[in-house]
Amino acid sequence: MKFILTSALLFGFVFSFAQCPAPEAFLKKKKEKDEYNLNSQSRAGAIAADETYEMSFIAHQGLDYRLSTVLGEGSVGTLNYEIYEMVVEKKVADGKESFKKVKKVLASSGVAEALEFTSDKARKIFVNVSITGGDKKKHGCVAVVIETKRTVKTGF
Repeated sequence: MKFILTSALLFGFVFSFAQCPAPEAFLKKKKEKDEYNLNSQSRAGAIAADETYEMSFIAHQGLDYRLSTVLGEGSVGTLNYEIYEMVVEKKVADGKESFKKVKKVLASSGVAEALEFTSDKARKIFVNVSITGGDKKKHGCVAVVIETKRTVKTGF
């Protein structure tokens, strides 16, 4: 009997401090069904205020992408994000070619609610997420939701 009570108490304690919900729980119920489907590269997790989380994913050729960052219910603070990729830039100086990796920002906080783009080649996209203005002792749930659909082919 003690074992059952102890187990129930332990499991109740563990579940009360459960992790953030899965990324699909952050998707809003849509009135209109669109062709986008949740991508398995989507992530969700707990982040403390003024803490930064960076993730990357591979965007494949022939797919349309929709990226959105969502602050979970009950989480306090402002969600800031930056979506970027690293591109190689070629420079010619004094007849010499040099190549340098440069950060190309695709979207950031306040610009758009969701970023939609078509990938013409396989490339690595980075997402940098942080929460500002919240309680540093409490964690907020954040999701980076990646949705994909096949690109519509045009032409003959």
